[in-house]
Amino acid sequence: MQSYQNILVGIDVHGPEWDKPFDQACIYALNHDATLHIATVLNTKTYTTEERFDPKLKELKQHAHEMLDNYKQKAKDKGVYQVNVIFDTGSPKTRITRHLAQKHDIDLIVVGANLANKAEKFVLGSVADGIVREARCDVVTVK
Repeated sequence: MQSYQNILVGIDVHGPEWDKPFDQACIYALNHDATLHIATVLNTKTYTTEERFDPKLKELKQHAHEMLDNYKQKAKDKGVYQVNVIFDTGSPKTRITRHLAQKHDIDLIVVGANLANKAEKFVLGSVADGIVREARCDVVTVK
């Protein structure tokens, strides 16, 4: 069995609760004595230049940072003490697989498999599907 040293769990600020993938990532981190990287990538590409200065976007960023801090505390409460939080912007699929995974030497990514409808998946593809296809490390999807 492979030993993991750096595990990344993706948390979506727009989505529902991400407790199941987060809990699974904590279990992996504990079992492997690994560092847990809790990441959220705010997809700012959906905003126009004017909207990027909108107070609502500022509020969303603040919410993302608060959410990351809450998940960091939850990880510590579960006994995971090597915890790093990551806030990033851009395309979640691309930032996680091409940038964050390399920057933090990630060897396991844990993501939630959302339940987008078939039309959305056909047009956009899910973030989890994109990560599974593009990641150069192991990926666990949690439903």
